Amino acid sequence: MNLPPRGSNWSWLRATLLVLACGLPIAAVNTVFWRMASFRQFSHGSMHGLSLSREGRLRLAPDLRLVFHTQQALIWSVAADHQGDIFLGTGHEGRIYRLTPAALAAARTLAPRHALWFTAPQPEVFALAVGPDGALYAGTSPDGKVYRIAPDGHASVYFDPHEHYIWALAFTGRTLYVGTGDRGEIYRVTGPMQGGRFFDTRQSQVMALAAAPNGDLLAGSEPGGLIFRITPAGRAFVLYNSPLEEIHRLTVAADGSIYVTAQGAPGPMMPNPMLPRSELAGEISAPPETVTIAASSGSHLAPKPGAHASGKNSQPAAAAGVPSLATPNFSPVPRLLGMRSAVYRITSNQAVDTLWSSKSQDADDVLPTTQGLLVSTDHHGRIYRLGPNRQSTILVQTNQEETTRLLRAGPYLLATTANRGDLYRLGGSVATRGWFVSPVKDTGEISHWGDLEWLGRLAPSSHLTIYTRSGNSPRPDRTWSDWAAVALGQRILSPAARYIQWKAAFVGSAAGSPYLDEVVVPYLPVNLSPEILWFHVRSALSSTAPPATPPSAISAEVMHEAEQGQMVPIAAFAAHQTRPVHGIQLSWKAADPDGDRLRYQVYFQAEGETGWKLLQHNLHVSHLSIGSQRLPDGVYRFKLVASDAPSNPPAQTRRAEAISPLATLDTAAPSLRLLSTRQPRPGEAVARFSARDPGTVLVRAADSIDAGPWRLLYSDDGIIDSRHETFTVRALHLPPGEHLLMLRIEDAAGNQNSIKVLVNIPASPR
Repeated sequence: MNLPPRGSNWSWLRATLLVLACGLPIAAVNTVFWRMASFRQFSHGSMHGLSLSREGRLRLAPDLRLVFHTQQALIWSVAADHQGDIFLGTGHEGRIYRLTPAALAAARTLAPRHALWFTAPQPEVFALAVGPDGALYAGTSPDGKVYRIAPDGHASVYFDPHEHYIWALAFTGRTLYVGTGDRGEIYRVTGPMQGGRFFDTRQSQVMALAAAPNGDLLAGSEPGGLIFRITPAGRAFVLYNSPLEEIHRLTVAADGSIYVTAQGAPGPMMPNPMLPRSELAGEISAPPETVTIAASSGSHLAPKPGAHASGKNSQPAAAAGVPSLATPNFSPVPRLLGMRSAVYRITSNQAVDTLWSSKSQDADDVLPTTQGLLVSTDHHGRIYRLGPNRQSTILVQTNQEETTRLLRAGPYLLATTANRGDLYRLGGSVATRGWFVSPVKDTGEISHWGDLEWLGRLAPSSHLTIYTRSGNSPRPDRTWSDWAAVALGQRILSPAARYIQWKAAFVGSAAGSPYLDEVVVPYLPVNLSPEILWFHVRSALSSTAPPATPPSAISAEVMHEAEQGQMVPIAAFAAHQTRPVHGIQLSWKAADPDGDRLRYQVYFQAEGETGWKLLQHNLHVSHLSIGSQRLPDGVYRFKLVASDAPSNPPAQTRRAEAISPLATLDTAAPSLRLLSTRQPRPGEAVARFSARDPGTVLVRAADSIDAGPWRLLYSDDGIIDSRHETFTVRALHLPPGEHLLMLRIEDAAGNQNSIKVLVNIPASPR
């Protein structure tokens, strides 16, 4: 049956997801849908007992059964003989194990001590091959040797190339070829301790060997990424120069196709073997060189002609008429930036196809089957199956660090792993159970979960159960909630948190496996409160008012002249003063972490009061002016409330508050009163005044004689700093007659008032 059955709800959900995919802006409080429905999305999760198709469908995988645990770190190499026995070469204790067909078919795993076949003096067994005589041949490293282990278990040294590493072994007929490093030599061995250099690749390592159907030898090198075809006479031709530096494995299929795994960063620039032959300087040739070594001889092979004794980085002189790969004259192949691994197929007509490539994982081994090409990798130990259209399916996952080798032994398809050296059997039947665990989803904020939806298919009597868990740490730990099952279309029961993860448990039946194509987890992030970054109140005596602008050099002169009692225009004096504040100016800056629109309300509280009264609501600007038309003169505090109500429903609305320091509203001018006048000397008049302000301190005073320029005037006590001051206006050298004396006062709020008095200077007696 197809799921989910509630088609209308699912249609609405898919329509919503389509809107989201189109990139339309949404408010932060809207529901977000975490959807997983593709191969790429599912491939970031972990799974057991499941396959993942290229179309993004999860289903039960072929049965994967642990057959044998070596108790070693890893399995490097495998081989099978004609009787169906398989051999496992391991590291890092140099052990080789043999398992019979009965052991492979057994329901119980065999104890390692019962399968131990041979322990080499060297720690690594990189290469195994079964010879035509039925014996097992093992190449060990480092400073390794080739051992022959007879069918009865008797072992002896078969060949010693005196090389650091033995990477590969291959038989063509009864002749054994040995691929080595660090000098990139291939040796040909025809009998016990009878062998010699067969071909010098001019590379550092010969990583892979395989026998071609026509008796030629195939070899893969490192670091140039070269694939050689070498005739028994030692004449070589480069079939392909990979953009990657290492040819890791070579496998020849029944139809003669060569399958290749390549690894590593782009290698050094080598000749392009795919150019027309007319552009090549010639085939690569190396005459065979045979060396016979007696079993009792402990001497090393002589260095190559023209090479230094170490031989590691030296390059021998090329034979006459033979081009050297170290000094190519050909165009290099293009390098694939960021590529890490690839799988190639070389057909019988030498066409090269790239079947698979990856920037994040290594392909280790390949195995052609009638159902497709199998590729083992180092990502969760996954085994991919490549179909005829090159579409890859994750066939099965061992959940080991790496699946190293693939092998067909009789009716069995086998896989080996690292970094636990296990042997698995892939059965023809389908697993009865499996599970998938999604990546952890970071919602960015504490979120509430909605109704889970999934799309798939259930075969009769099969089951598919989805579980969720949540927490507030990036990786699940003991602080996370337990897994909780959730039914299709039902609310997710995991507690609100920032992170969530889901798991699907599959149970198959005789009718087939359940499928899972899509899972959608809706979540609603918790609406975060806005933040008031600053709240400024500017008034006559506001503590948050910005400071006055420092006087300029000219203003300093003006001040000096005024202090000396000189006549200075009041306009020049006022030029350097802070612009007076008339009323109260509120300004602020607020932000919302969710990007919501904000709305503001302003409340006031007079000095001595306890309650807040609304002054202004539904403000969408970040400033407000308050004058006498709004409030009477007095001392006030103001409260600013920022709300994200325009972007959220009432139940989700959040707000922030800030309270100002005291601010004074003063709109009344100072009062002035004449106290006295006198004429102490001829031509001189003195008037004394009283100034009071009901709200703020007095800050400035100036006088003027007969409507002349205004002069800065100090209070009688030498400083203007209070609400009540007295001032004395003096007029000197007045001619006889009537004269006008004026006083102008200004308070801190910028309110001004002036007063005048007429004095009569009598004529001097003759």
